[in-house]
Amino acid sequence: MATKQTHKQLILGVYDNPDKTYSITKKLIKNGYKIEDVYSPFAIHGLDRVMGIKRSNLTVAAFLFAMTGLTLAVTFQVYASYFDWQVNVGGKPSLHIPTYIPITFELSILFTAFGMVTCFFIVNKMFWGKNADIMDPRVTDDLFIVAVDVKGSRADLGGLNQLLIEGGAIEVRERTKQL
Repeated sequence: MATKQTHKQLILGVYDNPDKTYSITKKLIKNGYKIEDVYSPFAIHGLDRVMGIKRSNLTVAAFLFAMTGLTLAVTFQVYASYFDWQVNVGGKPSLHIPTYIPITFELSILFTAFGMVTCFFIVNKMFWGKNADIMDPRVTDDLFIVAVDVKGSRADLGGLNQLLIEGGAIEVRERTKQL
């Protein structure tokens, strides 16, 4: 019977320059190492392509939330103004679609915003009472961390450490990440 792994062994290379971080990530992947993640205080242009990260489905989710808000807004307004409480105001038609546009727009934006925030918390597993697993507190200031998975990569730890140092790492250390 297979046991479930509860932690992951990582080698962390700490860098002080985004260009060094980009180039060492590229070199590690080229040499067959498995990059767990790259932690950075800001986005590094092109790093997602180097790491092979697929484009997210965020736009699809946003569109679906917007269409949900639009559908509910139009449905409620048509029901309220035409079926449930029809009022004759100066001979104007009860089913007058242009008057629905502002409320429909606002509810589409509202549903998109709340839906995207909810998706963000679910996808990033940011639940109430769960503590964040920060690789290094300095990464939020000015440092960059390349985390290499020890099991997913070749077993040559000395070569990995040497490669990280040659790439300009100011610090190389081991860390266990809880799953």
